[in-house]
Amino acid sequence: MANIRNFANQIQQAYTTQDEALFSRLITIDISSPTVNTLAQDLQHTSDDQVQDMINGILEDTSYALAEATNNYMEVVRYLTSTDIDFVFETFANFYRSLIPVFNGSDTFYMMPVIKSLSTSLVQLAFRVDKMGLRGKARKANLAARLVSKVFNIMLADRSPMETSKRQGIFHITNLAFKVYFKLDSVRMCQTFISNISSGGLELDMFPISQQVTYKYYIGRYALYHGRLQHAQSCLMFAFEKCHAHQWHNKRLILHYLIPTRIILGHFPSMELLEKYQLAPPYVNLINTIRSGNIHGFLDHLETYFDYFYQRLTYLLLKERGIVLVWRCLLKNAYAMQQKIGIVTGPKLGFDTMLRAFVLSSQGDEAYECDDLECIVVSLVNQGYIRGYIHHQHRYLVFSKTTPFPPICNVIAHVERYDEATIEEHLKQPQPLYPQIKQLME
Repeated sequence: MANIRNFANQIQQAYTTQDEALFSRLITIDISSPTVNTLAQDLQHTSDDQVQDMINGILEDTSYALAEATNNYMEVVRYLTSTDIDFVFETFANFYRSLIPVFNGSDTFYMMPVIKSLSTSLVQLAFRVDKMGLRGKARKANLAARLVSKVFNIMLADRSPMETSKRQGIFHITNLAFKVYFKLDSVRMCQTFISNISSGGLELDMFPISQQVTYKYYIGRYALYHGRLQHAQSCLMFAFEKCHAHQWHNKRLILHYLIPTRIILGHFPSMELLEKYQLAPPYVNLINTIRSGNIHGFLDHLETYFDYFYQRLTYLLLKERGIVLVWRCLLKNAYAMQQKIGIVTGPKLGFDTMLRAFVLSSQGDEAYECDDLECIVVSLVNQGYIRGYIHHQHRYLVFSKTTPFPPICNVIAHVERYDEATIEEHLKQPQPLYPQIKQLME
């Protein structure tokens, strides 16, 4: 029991003197820590009531919240090596929750290293428990996200000079929240953090480069999720270029999202890059099918690597936007072949020729008709992938004499924009019956 009493006295000392090093040494869940080992030995021979009486007698007069948090920390140490991971997480989450009011007090900047470390452990432990098969609201990551959000709000509200401000940890906490939300497929929840950071006047370049890289990585993925490809490319390129060269796995992780983004924007990766980061299998043939205008090969490749692309939320991006590039390259190749053979004079391509090219390229997967083809051509012209116009009377596509097929990287990728809040509000309202249905019911 002497170790427990000594621990409580040291906690009181660290709290009153704002000793960052002492507090960090005391509050840890590292099982190799001497503090944890000595406490665990004493706790084996001490009841919960005895521990609470001892700690409350020392700490309650200093801070009731601190006494409660310390008692909960003892529970964490007591069961830290338990094989019941779910119970360990609940015990740890209860301790973390009780520590938040202490951190919310004034002059608690010294707690920053502990809060950052415990927040990381909370998220990691939540993920470990969720791997056991928890689904939906039962997933522990949901609780971790709520607790981390409370810490984020405390940091955001601190208006002290940056040298002693809790805001120093805000990007660390934000990156943890992003990690949880992406894991939970609750990407939209990231917007709250993004907006608060923007309105809070926080400059990213004031923080460690590791936090900058992680934040840009998640912002890039968030932009990609919403179809803002240029912004996604900018953020992901920053993350990739600033990520240390020795961080091979992290750079490869960034490329999972950067490569498909740049492909759609017309920047194909080099073979050297793909081989260096072991990404050749999912992308080499994909790029070849786009360049050759091979519709069947492109769609077949996507299905072959469906799991890879789907797990990274890039499958729909490549299928919906990548097929447009395939159409563009197919028409470009058909036009080049026609010009080479010299069967048609002038910068034009007949609908019959285009239709044959699409049928051959798709290998019968799609039953293309002239109307379908006209819609495709109109779309390509409208988006800027082809410069020209359709001559309806003679049923052919007339190309511009200068640069009929602009480089894909020069084409501006358009994004459809919706007011999602208005749409959701509209769907909640009772919709009137159509007059015809109303008449039948009467």
